[in-house]
Amino acid sequence: LSYVDKQTGEIIPVEVFVSILPNSQYTYVQVCASQKKEDLIQCCTNALHFYGGVPLAVVSDNLKSAVSRSSKYEAQINRSFKDFASHYGCVVNPTRAYSPQDKALVENAVHLVYQRIYYPIRDMTFFSLEELNQEIQTRLVHYNQLLFQRKEASRVELFQSVERQYLKPLPCISYQIKDYTRA
Repeated sequence: LSYVDKQTGEIIPVEVFVSILPNSQYTYVQVCASQKKEDLIQCCTNALHFYGGVPLAVVSDNLKSAVSRSSKYEAQINRSFKDFASHYGCVVNPTRAYSPQDKALVENAVHLVYQRIYYPIRDMTFFSLEELNQEIQTRLVHYNQLLFQRKEASRVELFQSVERQYLKPLPCISYQIKDYTRA
């Protein structure tokens, strides 16, 4: 996905953040400027507010903005992401490198999001990140309300009836990212 800068006419590519709850497959999608830790943490914060609660664990991809040192057995989470998890009272479990089976639900959700959200808007022109996110949120509401083929419920209905009760309440104050430097 991308948007057009009004001043220069330059096409600016964006990164797509996808979050999913495991049982209901209730999905959150947002685009951001980059994969930097600030953008990742902001997307995670927005996802938690979208869900209206905090799960016990966040399973993140093994990307550089979340993990400072990758490992086959136990990756080292970077300090800012640890602070984020501590603020919201959850743990971060990064997936193993080169193990797509660890995140099969999200990989499937990404595939479905591309089919149901990306393809319909791929020919549309957006002039800001906010416009693009607004269109995605409009289509995301419809996507989460679609009925599953083998279940007689939608993602929203399953979330409301099953998963919502397992989420911890959000803290009163949103997380503010800290910068760490070595002097």
